[in-house]
Amino acid sequence: MPEKILFVDDETAILDGYKRLLRGEFQIETAVGGAAALEMLSKNTYAVIVADMRMPQMDGAQLLFKVSVDYPNTIRIMLTGNSDMQTAVRAVNEGNVFRFLTKPCDRELISSTLKAALEQYRLGGLKQEDLGSTVAPPRLDRKKGRDSGIVEIEEQVRKILAFKSVSIRQPSTGGAIYVGKTIWEGPDYIVQSVAGTVAIAHPKSLLNVVPQIGDMVKIEYNSGPATVSETEI
Repeated sequence: MPEKILFVDDETAILDGYKRLLRGEFQIETAVGGAAALEMLSKNTYAVIVADMRMPQMDGAQLLFKVSVDYPNTIRIMLTGNSDMQTAVRAVNEGNVFRFLTKPCDRELISSTLKAALEQYRLGGLKQEDLGSTVAPPRLDRKKGRDSGIVEIEEQVRKILAFKSVSIRQPSTGGAIYVGKTIWEGPDYIVQSVAGTVAIAHPKSLLNVVPQIGDMVKIEYNSGPATVSETEI
C-alpha cells in the first residue's frame, strides 16, 4: 500500500488544488487547519505532512512542532507564500522540517520534494538512526529505550546549563537542516539548541566544521555527513 501524504491548509480550494495537481502520483489526504490535522494523525499513519505556515488558531510551525513530538517518524514539509527568512528559521527550529517551499510552487518541485520525503521516511525518517561506521554503535538504555550516550549528554547539559528541562535528540542524517546556537561541547558531540528546551546532539565525526560554544550555526545533513555554516540570525 502506498504511503499517505497529508496536506494541511485553512482553505479548501487550495487543498483541492493539491489533490488535482498530484492525482495519480501520490496518495493525498487533506485537513482544513491544524486541529483537524492532529485528529487525522491520531487515527492514521502518514509518511509525510505538508503544512501551510499562515493558518488561524494554529500556524504551520506550531503544528509541525506538535507533529515532531507526537509523530516523529512523519516527515515534515512547510509550504508558505511568505519567503521571509525568519519564517523559514522558525519553521526549521520549531518543527525540524525536512524541506521549506515557497508558493507558488510548481508541480515538478512539489513532486520531487515529496519523493525525497518518502525516501527519507522509508529509510527511517526521524527515528534513531545508525550514524555510520565513523561513530560507535549506540548503546541503548534498557529502561528508556534510548541511546545511553545521549542520555548522559542530556544529564550533563542539564547540570552545566542549569536547565530544568531539556530534551536531547540525535539528528536525522538523511537530509535535515538545523539552525540554532551551540550550547555544549563534549569529546564526541556538540549540542545545538534548536527550539526552546529541545536540543540536537551532533556527532563531531559527521561535521565538516566543529562550531564554538555560542556560535549560531546552520547544520545541514546530506545522507550522513553535515555541512556547518555560521549565521547571524
